Amino acid sequence: MIKKSKFLFTTLLLPILSFSYELEFSKSFSQVVNPDLLTTNININIEKKDENKINMDIEKFNDFIKDNKNIIIKKGSYNLSPKYKYYDNKQEFVGYVGSLRYTAESKDAKELNTFLNELIALKDKSKSDDVKLNISNISWRISDEVQNQKFDELRLESIKWVESYAKELSSSLAKNCETKKININEVNGIMPIYARNEMALSSTMSKVVADVAPISSEQTITVNPYFLLECK
Repeated sequence: MIKKSKFLFTTLLLPILSFSYELEFSKSFSQVVNPDLLTTNININIEKKDENKINMDIEKFNDFIKDNKNIIIKKGSYNLSPKYKYYDNKQEFVGYVGSLRYTAESKDAKELNTFLNELIALKDKSKSDDVKLNISNISWRISDEVQNQKFDELRLESIKWVESYAKELSSSLAKNCETKKININEVNGIMPIYARNEMALSSTMSKVVADVAPISSEQTITVNPYFLLECK
């Protein structure tokens, strides 16, 4: 009898473990945004036998592009390379190719139109087949400032939502549910919206007036948070 009583006593002292579990899931949070920035790539190629003449002509375009006050100019680069012609398995030096590249951006379609028209006019003054001007597809995109602002808003929205959801679970399940981890992935909407197709100009073409239609399409910015909750 004494041994049996001791066994019952120790059994009563064992703790009652509460049941706890974790919840893992993801949820998307999105905002529709109007693109606010027009962007295009400019490429100027000049071919001549004399590299000094190439540099002089390139400098005229470079000064014009850099001296403008109304357009954002980014990602500038200049490259000068020799050009060869091949025939009968022989290599013949025919001159040099100078290539000037820039990205031009503006929130004002009229300002971008004016800049491109003046650039085309400068190219027309050269009246030379050696000068090639290429203006890439002009597209609408969301500026970094707007994009970062929207991502901040969506991150805050997702954090508020999961905290509210944890309280709701706690009330419904009569448990203490807390957020243990949040991992947020950012996704930037759809492809750029093109406002005008690519334009390639040679010296034999008449002056083409740049005409950027200020029409944009809504894009979606999304965050996809991964949540880990513990209820106990």
